[in-house]
Amino acid sequence: MDLNDIRLSPNDILKKQFKVKMKGYDQEEVDTYLDQIISDYEVFAKIIAGLNEKVNQLESQLNQNQAVSVGNEDDVKTYQPSHLQSYEPSSTSSEPVESETTNVAMIQRISTLERKVYNLEQRMNAQDRTYQAN
Repeated sequence: MDLNDIRLSPNDILKKQFKVKMKGYDQEEVDTYLDQIISDYEVFAKIIAGLNEKVNQLESQLNQNQAVSVGNEDDVKTYQPSHLQSYEPSSTSSEPVESETTNVAMIQRISTLERKVYNLEQRMNAQDRTYQAN
C-alpha cells in the first residue's frame, strides 16, 4: 500500500456528477453523503501529512544518533559498583584499576554462578531420586 494507491481525492469526489434517472437515488441524500466522505478524505490527508512529517523528523534524529554512535564504537563500557562510584583513579597510573569490572568479566562471573547453581540443582534432584527409591 502506498499513497499512489489512493484513487480519489476530496476534489475528485466533489466534482463527480451522477446521471439522473427516473427511479434514481435522492440527489440531496447522495450529496450529503459525499460531503461527509470529502470531509473524511481531508482529515485523512492531514493525518498522512502529519505522519510523513513525523517520519522525516525521526529519520533525521536516527541519522544524527547513528553518526554520533559511530565515533564511540571503540569505547569500552565498564561497570563500577555503587560504593566505588565516587572513587576516581589517578590519571598518572597506567595500570588497570581493579575496582572497575568490564562487561565481559561480569558475564563470566554470571556464567560461573549459573553453572554452580545448575550443578547444585542436579545433585539435589539426584538425592531426591535416591530417597524416593528407598
